[in-house]
Amino acid sequence: MILVRNIFRCQYGKAGEVARVLAETRAVWDRAGGARLLTDLSGPFDTVVVEETTTSLDEYQRRLQEEFADPRIGEVFGRLAGLIASGSREYFTIEAAG
Repeated sequence: MILVRNIFRCQYGKAGEVARVLAETRAVWDRAGGARLLTDLSGPFDTVVVEETTTSLDEYQRRLQEEFADPRIGEVFGRLAGLIASGSREYFTIEAAG
């Protein structure tokens, strides 16, 4: 199993707004179910993280293609325009859980 962590470094003071938009539009971006939406308690300020799991990188890429074919994703990113300074994506192999 693979953990995918999408990290959004938000404009100063905008993490709460980014988290609200993502929470409101969860049905659009959380097709696989089980994604977690996190905000910073430590580390870089104004950070929002979306974590989800996938069985393989191929499966994750397939889901991304499906999501970005959905016009509602464009609406979500339109709402986020100007709120995010930068972002990154990390992949981890889950060696043990629970």
